[in-house]
Amino acid sequence: MIDFLLVDQLRPPQIIDFLSKIFDCSVERVKIFGIDEFNSLTEELNDSVLDCICVFSFVQGNASQLLQLYRYKITDSDVVKRATDVALSNKIRCYIPCDSFDGWVYVGEGDIPKHVRQIENDQENCFYFN
Repeated sequence: MIDFLLVDQLRPPQIIDFLSKIFDCSVERVKIFGIDEFNSLTEELNDSVLDCICVFSFVQGNASQLLQLYRYKITDSDVVKRATDVALSNKIRCYIPCDSFDGWVYVGEGDIPKHVRQIENDQENCFYFN
């Protein structure tokens, strides 16, 4: 599993499009769920026909939406690289985790991603970076 944080909220079709570009697949091979919908699933998902399963929720702070990616068929490092490339080319402002525990890459204004650190806080579903 890997998490991305979006600065600006995307609608479900936009999330699917973003993920299909990351995984280089058709939009039909990406399935997304709101957190409540995902938690109430009673059926098994057939991941043989899916390249990515994503659960999204709304958060606060420097980000507005959390994307949690499950059951993808490429390495985490490839997901991070492709997500950075897709975010840059599509001007999607987001935070993408990097190797360290609290280190992230911010893709935003400009053409060069910046390394940022997550600031610890006590609020649930609240993310701040410096």
